[in-house]
This record gives sequence, C-alpha cells and structure tokens, in this order.
Amino acid sequence: MSKGYSKLFERTYIGNMGVKNRFALAPMGTGLGSDGLIDDDGLEYYTERAKGGVGLLILGFQNVTRVTDPAARTYYGVGTPLQEMSWARVADRVHGYGTKIMAQLSIGLGRCGIPGYGDDYVSASENPVYYEPDKMTRPLTREEIHQAVKDYGVAAAACKRAGMDAIEIHAHFGYLLDQFMTKKWNRREDEYGTQNFENQTRLITEIYEATRSAVGKDYPIVVRMVTDHMIPDGRGKEESAEIIRYLDQLGVDAFDLDVGCYDIKDWCFPTHYLGDGCMADLAGAYGKTLTDKPIMTVGSYTPQTALEAVESGKSDFILLGRGMLADPHFVNKLCYGHPEDIRPCIKCNRFCLGGAGYVDSSCAVNPACFKEKKYGTINMSKITRKVTVIGGGIAGMEAARVAAIKGHDVTIYDKADQLGGQLIPAMDPPFKSRLSNLLDYYKVQMDKLGVHIELNHEINADSTELANAHTIIVATGAHPFKPPIEGVENDKIMDVIEAHLEGRECIGQKVLVAGGGASGCDIAIELAQEGKDVILVEMLDQVDATGTIEDRFSIHRLLKKYNVDVLTGTKIRKFNDQGAVVQNSEGRQQLPADTIIVAMGMHPNIEPGKAILDKYTNAVMVGDCTKVAQIGEAVREGFFAGLAVD
Repeated sequence: MSKGYSKLFERTYIGNMGVKNRFALAPMGTGLGSDGLIDDDGLEYYTERAKGGVGLLILGFQNVTRVTDPAARTYYGVGTPLQEMSWARVADRVHGYGTKIMAQLSIGLGRCGIPGYGDDYVSASENPVYYEPDKMTRPLTREEIHQAVKDYGVAAAACKRAGMDAIEIHAHFGYLLDQFMTKKWNRREDEYGTQNFENQTRLITEIYEATRSAVGKDYPIVVRMVTDHMIPDGRGKEESAEIIRYLDQLGVDAFDLDVGCYDIKDWCFPTHYLGDGCMADLAGAYGKTLTDKPIMTVGSYTPQTALEAVESGKSDFILLGRGMLADPHFVNKLCYGHPEDIRPCIKCNRFCLGGAGYVDSSCAVNPACFKEKKYGTINMSKITRKVTVIGGGIAGMEAARVAAIKGHDVTIYDKADQLGGQLIPAMDPPFKSRLSNLLDYYKVQMDKLGVHIELNHEINADSTELANAHTIIVATGAHPFKPPIEGVENDKIMDVIEAHLEGRECIGQKVLVAGGGASGCDIAIELAQEGKDVILVEMLDQVDATGTIEDRFSIHRLLKKYNVDVLTGTKIRKFNDQGAVVQNSEGRQQLPADTIIVAMGMHPNIEPGKAILDKYTNAVMVGDCTKVAQIGEAVREGFFAGLAVD
C-alpha cells in the first residue's frame, strides 16, 4: 500500500454497501454496444478497469425507456431481459475483482438528444434542440411521463436481479430529467411544471419512489445532479441546495455532484484550462454543507488533487472518467507505490468523445482503450530485434515503449538535447501541465524498459547506425510554417516555438499573435496572463476552428477575461517595423506591435525520413513527419509501429 495515499484506499460506504477504496469509474457513454446492450468489447472495457483496482464501476448512461429519445426508440434491449442479461455478464466479471458495480439509469437526453434518429425530440417543454437549434422539442405528454416512470421501476428491478450493487439516477448536465427540474427548460402548467417546489421535483420523486419500490429499502440509490448550471437563467446553487436537502430526506443514499451543462460544455468535459480537481470546491465542498450522505465528484483528478479533496472533506469518493481511459490501472499503480507509472489523461477531448472526425473512439494516449481484447496485452516477441527510432518526440517514444515491452533492443536518436520534441513548447503554458506529466511518464518508461537514448545525435540516410537495424522507425516531427507574407524576415518576428522557449526575454509589451489556432490562442492567453497587451489575428471567422467544442468554450472565456483583442476574418498583408498591416471587411489598417509571434501551423519534416525510406525497405515513418496532427495521432501511429515489430 502506498503510504502517502492511504486515505484514498479506505473502505467506504454508500448506505450499507462497502466499497474497497474511494475510487470509482465515472459513468461515461462508450458506444460499446448496440440496442441498449453491452457488447463483448464493453465487457472487456469494464473488466479491465476492475482488474486495475477501482472500487466501484458506474455503467455509463443506461436508457430505461423507449418513450423519450428518438435513438432509444430503435433499441430492443431497453427494459428487456436482454438488457438484464447484458448487465449480469458485466456484474459477474467485475465482482471477481472485489469491485462493486452501479448502473446509471436515465430516461434520456431530451433537448441534448443525438441527431440522426428522427426529429421527434422531447423535453419538459418546447425548447431548441442543442445540436440542431433550428429544431424544437415537443413536451412529453402525461401518459409518456407515467410510462417512463413505470419503465424506471422495471429497469431498477432488473438491475438488482442482474447483480448490480446500486443504482444511480441520472439527473445532470441538462439532460431530460434535469430539464424537468429547471425553470429555464420547464415551463409546463400541469403538475410536472415548476410553478412550485412540489411540482418541480415531482418527476424525480416519482422516479425515486418507483426505483425504491422495485429494489427495497436497503438497496443503495445515488442521484447525480449539478449544483450550478453556470449559465444565465439556469438552476443555481441555492435552488439546487433545496433539491439536494429534499432528496436527502426522501432517502437518497449518496450524491454524485458536478457543475455545468451543454450550454457551457467545457464544464461537462473539463479542459486543460479549468485545472485539476475542478469540481472539488464547486460541487463537492458545497454538497458537504447540505448533507451528511457521501459525496462523489469527478473533475480531472490527479493523485495529488484526489488526496487533497478527500483529506479536506470535500469529497468521499473520487470519480475517474477520462483518467481511467488513459490508464485503466491508475488505482493499482497508485495503491502499490508506483504513481510515476500512471499514464496521464491530457484532457484533449478528442478520441474519447468520438469527435474531430476520427474513425472510432479511443484515447489519445492509450490506443488500447475500448479495444482491450485486441490490444490490451502486448505479448513478448519470440526473437529480440534491434529497433532504431529516429526522433524522441511522442510518436518516437511510444513506438520505443511498445517495442521494448515486446522485448526488443531499442535505441532512440534525437538531434536535440532532451526528449520531448514539440511537446516541450506545447507544455509551456501553465494550464498545459498535463502535457508535462505525459513527458515525465514517457521518460520514466524509457528508463524502466531499458531504451537506449542518444541525444545531440542527428541521423540521416547515410548514418552507419542504421545498417544493422531490423526495424527503423522515423519520427522526425515537424517545424513551424513560415507564411509567404512580405516582411516575414523582420527582426521583431518569432515563431511560436521560439516564443515558448528561448525567445521569452525578447518579447515586448505589445504583442501581435498571427494565427488563431490552438497554439496561437495558448500563447496569447499565456502572455496576457503575464500582463502583456495582446492582439490575436485570425483569417477565419472564429479562433481554434479545428479544436474541440469544449476547448473553444474555455478559450473564448479566457481571451475575454484577460482582455486579448481578437480580430477574426482578418488577413495579414504585410509585416513591417511598426507591426503588421491587416485587412478585413472594414478595410486595411496598421496594427502596432513590439513583437510579432507567428502561429500559423507546422510543416512536416518529411525529407529526412523520405531519404531513409528510399534507402531502407525496413523503415517506416510515423507522427508529424508524415502529416501534422494532434498528440493522439502521434501516439496511435507510434503504438502500432512498435506493435508491428516481430
């Protein structure tokens, strides 16, 4: 047992259900199944987290009724023996590891429904559909409400029969049940309206009573809800406090609390910019003032912030969501004194949310996530091969890690004086500390796995070091793109990599950042936090146009908070000694600047790798040297390149 973290490994209770430690897998939609069932990949996904030591698993979003979401109406598994058998398979497997399991039961997403299953969206009242705001929901009828409540009771009874240890009522993030509890979305005039507190809580009361009737008085029931929607006219802390106190008296055994809703989506899936353990004070500490029942909180916990939240009494249980996608063995590694081996979530919200145009969902730093049966175990090769990796960035280190696990003799060559590549400037902003944690993780793994590191050592196609390699993995990364703009060689101009590294002392008070992608926004925010006067110029109509929705919420808030002057739809025509000449719909103007930072993207460093591939048929290129992308793609390509060495 890790002595420093022993508080996190105390046996803790929800009602009469004892949980072996204070860690729980947060409920997340995984897409691992169809028709309301959990498929074989889902079974392996949950089993791997139980094997990794977590005390409690919470199944993500189990629909209980066909009368609400258009998507749920296509299921045959909802509320049927098939769904019950699906749950039972998971319960049997995870119980073998001493892990408890809780089913999160939901009546649907309401106005946040998934597009593509029809236009019959429902809510408490008529509301704009979140993903298709030109469409409106219709109010659920009384008959549909009554049926949904009955379906909840049926599903609850099935949960207990299937071996689930507890039930969580899903009432958060502005989903359907939350919509009934919130005046912004519920303007009904019947007994399910919000004219008074009794009506406002009528639906959740009926759902709780149907659930309690189905499972009995000693079976744990948890409610997940927000303490503050954090939007105008949303439900605030005082109103939520009244509901929490009421549910406490009603008999709820614990509360899973957070903040936010889809209208401020970065709080639904916290970004880099919100910090670690971000729900501990906003939801956990606040909840502890309202009830003596156990409080559960999520919010990008690290081992250190988790310990602080429990020791300070802000949370009784620590929910790990994306952290356990990144490393399903997070809990055991911490328990047995190896926190340095925990692969950190970098909070990128890309692969795990199935967004950004990726082929399938996974995890940016763990390509085996959701594919545990195929890739969860890396087997030793029968023959030890000599593997040469050129480039010590993320793609190169991941390839080296996997090849070394397979038992191969691996050497990384890098022309720089340290490992990390583009991760080093990317982790410079204080809000990107998770990237620093990722680099630390890789350095530890390189050392523990015996990977040979040759720094300040440049390799080309003629290097003799390549001659005896069985496999050559080229991961030479990318370099900043220099735009073909007049005056780009001006002395007051630096690229964003320089700005993060050696050029910091040369940056003047008045800064113009040319390029409003992720790197441009980050350097603009960072410099503004330091007190610089920053103007951000972007040719597109919005900043961070290719980033995630969640990041854009955070970025826009921070740009406004730190008074960054943002010019979108604006092209830079010329750089000069005064700053830059720009043009937009209002015409041309001169923007003064002491320093200009160019953040207009990166260009693949393809030529060295191409020369090597032309000479050696046993060479492969991975990462940004082939196509500039995100960390997730670099890790993924490195993972499979290392796996292919046999």
